[in-house]
Amino acid sequence: MEAKERKHTTLGKLRWPAYTGASRTALMRWADGGIHFLLGAVLAGGVVFGQVAPFGVALVGAAGSGACGGAALVGAVFGYLTLMGFADGLRYVSAAILTFAVQFAFYDVKLLHRPWAMPLIAGAINGCTGFIYLSEGGWRTVDVICYLMELGLTAAACWCYRQLLLPIRMGRADRVLSTEKQVSLTVLVCTVLISLSSLYLIKDVSVGRSLAVAVVLAGAWQGGGAPGAVLGIAVGASMDLAANDIPVYALAYGVAGLAAGAFVGGARLKAAVAYVIANSAAVLWMWDHGLPLSILYEAFLGSMAFLLLPQRPMSRLGHWLKPDRVAGVSPHTQAKVRRQLEASAQAFRTLYESMRSAFRGPQNDNDVAAVFDRAACRVCKTCSLRSDCWERNYVTTFNALNDATQAMVERGRGEAGDFPQYFASRCIRFPAFLEAVNGELTALLYRRQYNSRIRESRQAVCRQYGELADLLGAAAAEMSRELTPDVTQSAPLQRYLAALDGELRGGAFRDGRGRLRVEIEGPGAETLGGAEALAGVLALFPVPLRVEEQAEGRLSLLQQEPLMAVAGVAAKKKDGETVSGDGGTYFKREDGTLYVLLCDGMGSGPLANRESSLALRLLEQFLQAGVDTEHALNTLNAALALRGEDGGGFTTVDLLQLDLFTGDGVIFKFGAAPSYIRKGETVRRISGSSMPAGLAEGGRGGPDRTPIHLSPGDYVLLVSDGVAGAGDDQWIRTRLAGFSGGSPKELAKDLILHSPQDATDDRTALVVRLERREA
Repeated sequence: MEAKERKHTTLGKLRWPAYTGASRTALMRWADGGIHFLLGAVLAGGVVFGQVAPFGVALVGAAGSGACGGAALVGAVFGYLTLMGFADGLRYVSAAILTFAVQFAFYDVKLLHRPWAMPLIAGAINGCTGFIYLSEGGWRTVDVICYLMELGLTAAACWCYRQLLLPIRMGRADRVLSTEKQVSLTVLVCTVLISLSSLYLIKDVSVGRSLAVAVVLAGAWQGGGAPGAVLGIAVGASMDLAANDIPVYALAYGVAGLAAGAFVGGARLKAAVAYVIANSAAVLWMWDHGLPLSILYEAFLGSMAFLLLPQRPMSRLGHWLKPDRVAGVSPHTQAKVRRQLEASAQAFRTLYESMRSAFRGPQNDNDVAAVFDRAACRVCKTCSLRSDCWERNYVTTFNALNDATQAMVERGRGEAGDFPQYFASRCIRFPAFLEAVNGELTALLYRRQYNSRIRESRQAVCRQYGELADLLGAAAAEMSRELTPDVTQSAPLQRYLAALDGELRGGAFRDGRGRLRVEIEGPGAETLGGAEALAGVLALFPVPLRVEEQAEGRLSLLQQEPLMAVAGVAAKKKDGETVSGDGGTYFKREDGTLYVLLCDGMGSGPLANRESSLALRLLEQFLQAGVDTEHALNTLNAALALRGEDGGGFTTVDLLQLDLFTGDGVIFKFGAAPSYIRKGETVRRISGSSMPAGLAEGGRGGPDRTPIHLSPGDYVLLVSDGVAGAGDDQWIRTRLAGFSGGSPKELAKDLILHSPQDATDDRTALVVRLERREA
């Protein structure tokens, strides 16, 4: 019963739908063995120079000592004995057996695993057996030349076969064909065609040469004239070696491949017709040299086979033949956009200069002397002593008013004691005059405040135009630093994509800082972002990459930053308030720049929260758009100054900018509380002297700027002013230096819990720890 169950289990595994896991591996091994057997049998029939057949021995040397090597040996023995007969084939059979025996017996010798070892051994063994056979018939000069060329062909073919077959035996068949593998594949195709050239459909019409025409046509149509000519000469030379004649096929195939390449990527029929015409011209040219007429029939049959080939293998062939094509942004379009940005920047810069020069202060009569003149017009106009005060005793009146001016302006209104006694006692309408003077003085002060705000508003508007001009200029400069195609990295990517799907296109680029960027487009490109498929793409590049964009028909990869940041935040609102006036955030831009923001609005509660939230939102939008940090901060400063004219709102800004590729960074401050950097057990305190954003010198002052450099394990601490309170902040530095916990959030929470309990403001702590990203 148990044996019966085992039998059913074994038979179940052999069913086609159940091929998974180990059973599928067994199937693939049988397929690999079958391929090696067929190649051995076919290549054994490849005869060159009319008498030598080294390719079967070369395949046995490249196939190794395992099951695949055994299959190749059996196939080669079968081919030699069947195609060459017992007498002629015995020499190569013995060479193949000896070659396999050496690999099998000395499998553990590491020297044999070198790429050049088995090609040399196979050539040497084939040379030894050939030496014995040739010695019996004598050594003519032509025989020596053929003998030496046979040794070279055996070693070279063995090396090329090994490049292609070794990955199959190791279970990792390469989808990407390097240059040496392309050469090896060409050699394999040519030697197979040599073997098939002796197989005829009808008299003098060779199957191998007909297939050779299809191969050359496909290469010319996908690769162009140069690849078509080179492939035509290579395949034609192999046909000449098989025919042991002058290089007529190399000429015919080379010229025809060049002609067909003129229609690269066009209609197949045009390329086929061009090939046939050029091939016929070569036949007529070489007519007196005995070029066989059968080449015309073979060209016709090969062109028909070419027209029937499926499209996908043809597209892959095109990528192999032209791997260095890198698609990029149109230089014309990029230059046009850059010129438009530069012109816009110049226009705003001109507007800024013209408005700055055109704005003048309002021509209001804000001189203090006008206060007394206007008061006199209202009160003294009908007074009986007007002439006495303002004409005969003008100097005395002027001195009295001048003595009262300073005290009036400092206080904001006049009082009776500000005027000399002789003036106050003589003026019969002094109370009315004093009231009129105070009214005019109040109006003067309002006019001065209004004029001051008008000037600052105009200046802020001018500065905004200037900042906009700078931003457009920076964008134009960024456009000029276009992505540079990286041909070295693009070639393996394109070969890999060709092996997957002929319709996929891709390229590798370097940005202005030398960072790698990979773009893949085409049907199903987004599926390469999956875990398994992405691993195959990432293995092509020497640096780690991450997915930036994965949309339908498109996949973008960016170079991964070697550093990463771990952040922790803790906050507590002021007692009695529903919301905190502090606001913080952190984000990473696609170029690998980390930004950490902490803003503290004026006061506390909803109004302060509104101010800090607005500042955070504006800054994040500017920075995410790629705006320079100082430009973004200056623009925010000017905008808050304009916005706060009526309410007088402002906010502090604490900003950490950090490059996750290098660890270089900058801390910017607009009136913010001190920040702290811990390196090892040393804590550095960073403070500034600028005013909060919206108050910094009427919108003209820039932020404090402190460059820093961080290494893995370093901490950065940003706090609002409510954490330290009004006392000394030494306790913050002590706790930061002594922190040994694992999470930055624990440190942030600890600082909030141990901040002064009598603090009368919102409290927020934001901690960032830099770490090295694991591969």
